[in-house]
Amino acid sequence: MTARPRPGHHLQVIALKSELAARLVDTDPARAATEMREVRQLAADALSDTRAVVQGYRRTTLDDEITNATGVLATAGIDARTLAQATAANGLAEPARHLLGLVMREATTNVLRHSRARHAEVDYRVTGGLARLRVSNDGADQPLDTTRHTARGTGLHSLGERLRVAHAELTWHRDGEHFAVTALFPTGPATEADPGPDRGLGPDPGPDTGPRNGAAR
Repeated sequence: MTARPRPGHHLQVIALKSELAARLVDTDPARAATEMREVRQLAADALSDTRAVVQGYRRTTLDDEITNATGVLATAGIDARTLAQATAANGLAEPARHLLGLVMREATTNVLRHSRARHAEVDYRVTGGLARLRVSNDGADQPLDTTRHTARGTGLHSLGERLRVAHAELTWHRDGEHFAVTALFPTGPATEADPGPDRGLGPDPGPDTGPRNGAAR
């Protein structure tokens, strides 16, 4: 069981744990039922947290997303490892941490939805004036030739546009069954630009359009 999320992050974890339950329903119904019971409790907690959310806008942060994601991936039976510098957040503006948190969330959703991953790795570090977040996994699905659309701010294509406005870069590539998403942010003043708000506290529960593991959508 994953640790209880911090206040204000219930909806993020609800979305991820719902994806996990869907993944487990055929192979391990008992675990899927356990995850859905946790989702129900988290939903109740989220209702009590709603007033605080609307009174003060809370932004997604990278640290929170890494904590939530690695816990959910581990619960899904995926060996999720985190490599991070203790001082990696130093010099990185808050809007940049927010956008990197969105990248972390979307990458995690893609692993759960579009792979049969056994291993995943989150690597976050600052090198040569650049903050780099890399999320990689094995078990990538075969590429699918699909074109879909989504709400602003979700999917790797949309996130890539937001990062470009913030003078940053988002890339993804597949090598055999391995898939990796990499975000690069300068640690200087250019990272102050955030082209838009996070619309919602969790991944879009409808049809997602972020590139599947191995295929851009």
